[in-house]
Amino acid sequence: MLPPSVLVDAARCWRHARRQDRPTQPSLASCLDTLDCVVLAPVIDSFCLLFEGALGRPFRVGRSHSLSPDERLMVALLEGPATRAAALPCEEPRGRLLDLAIRSTRIMVALTLKQTRRARALTESPS
Repeated sequence: MLPPSVLVDAARCWRHARRQDRPTQPSLASCLDTLDCVVLAPVIDSFCLLFEGALGRPFRVGRSHSLSPDERLMVALLEGPATRAAALPCEEPRGRLLDLAIRSTRIMVALTLKQTRRARALTESPS
């Protein structure tokens, strides 16, 4: 899994773009570019949108190193093992959609990190 700080930074970037009525995916892509994880922009965009839908309001961001309760919940949902239904009960179909977004985000993060590690190993190996 991505370090929680990366997830929180991406979510804060997403929230900031939404607040300023800017497109979220280009903002996320810029945020994730330094980590070679640009491909995660669409999945994080979808997760954040469905997370807000489940909350029924915009999620609240913390300041600097201090996480908001919403950010702590977001990280807990993505890192598991808490189930979404116990941690964030909400009306259906929002709950099922968020469950799918959680699974998709976990899978895409794992695949992306695996590919990034492979690419770095290839570039660092002696020829």
